[in-house]
Amino acid sequence: MRRGGGVCEIDGVGLGHAGRIDSAAGALTGTTALILPPGTTGGVDVRGGGPASHETELLAPGTLTAGCDAIVLTGGSAYGLAAAHGVQAGLAAAGRGFPAPGLAGVTVPLVPAAGIFDLGRGGAPCLPPTIETGQAAYANRLTGPEAVVRGSVGGGIGAWTGRGLLRGGLGSAVIDTDTGHRVAAIAVANPMGTVIAPTGRLHAAEVFAGYGIDVPADDSAALRERFAALAAQTAGSPPPARNTTIAAVVTDAQLDAAQAHRLAQSAHAGLARAIHPSHTLFDGDTVFAAATGAVPLTRSAGAPGEADDTMVLAQLNIAAADVLSAAIVDAVISAGDYAEGAPLPASPPPLRTVCPQLAAAWQSLD
Repeated sequence: MRRGGGVCEIDGVGLGHAGRIDSAAGALTGTTALILPPGTTGGVDVRGGGPASHETELLAPGTLTAGCDAIVLTGGSAYGLAAAHGVQAGLAAAGRGFPAPGLAGVTVPLVPAAGIFDLGRGGAPCLPPTIETGQAAYANRLTGPEAVVRGSVGGGIGAWTGRGLLRGGLGSAVIDTDTGHRVAAIAVANPMGTVIAPTGRLHAAEVFAGYGIDVPADDSAALRERFAALAAQTAGSPPPARNTTIAAVVTDAQLDAAQAHRLAQSAHAGLARAIHPSHTLFDGDTVFAAATGAVPLTRSAGAPGEADDTMVLAQLNIAAADVLSAAIVDAVISAGDYAEGAPLPASPPPLRTVCPQLAAAWQSLD
């Protein structure tokens, strides 16, 4: 397991971001577009109680189209889903998409999307991502490990965690499995829950320990003060419905629609291990899965000692959960200060300024 280039270490995958930080326009939000190679198979699983999503049903096993051309992770709640149409327009201009029956040269790019609730965090009048934001994210796409960016960027610009305890963000991680496949995840972490306990220990610490990764607890006075202040501020008040963690797990394995759907289902275990509490009524937790098909599921069928497809699938599902835990933690630890735009309303601090020793240990995992 490593942070590395995250999803950009999967051959053929592109990543683009766009956003706006401007309190005069009420903007503290953005969009991330995951551009997938032709022939990619998709899946999705929604477990949060308040999702904002677009075109998720087209990924269900048994539908006419079992693939997707891109996945959009955006801010702006349901309003921000408009960014998917901007990405769709860019793909259509490139000739990507599902061929329209009987219409020569016409394609319909398939772009499922999900959004987090970051409305109002940039002030008023509350400007969400638009079609133009999606077009910019598509135009900004890059490929290869150097294309990955983290933290307060794209869909993670306006993300918070723990009802305002700490800032959230965009993160990514990757695992190479024993079966010769690669599994990566990208996540926008904006949960009602937290990735860290008041003791300074990551909830997912035991997951990382299984890979020989020791991220020591950072029991800082600043963290304890944050938890105490938040408890006093929210005492007796209902949880705000302004949360959600959204993510995509990408593999180079050759999977059908049902297997990709299972990959998304399995990845939710990683979300639950990284965030406490998770999948609440006030979150819209949504995980996409994408399989590019570059590497056969069983690479040497019948060879002595070769695992059968079922065992390979099991390893991919385990890796999907673990790598999503890592991507979510990476999103929160990588969040940083806003370096542009007008002064913004009060915003929680990044974890890396509250627990610098923990953050330094995590960021060494490249």
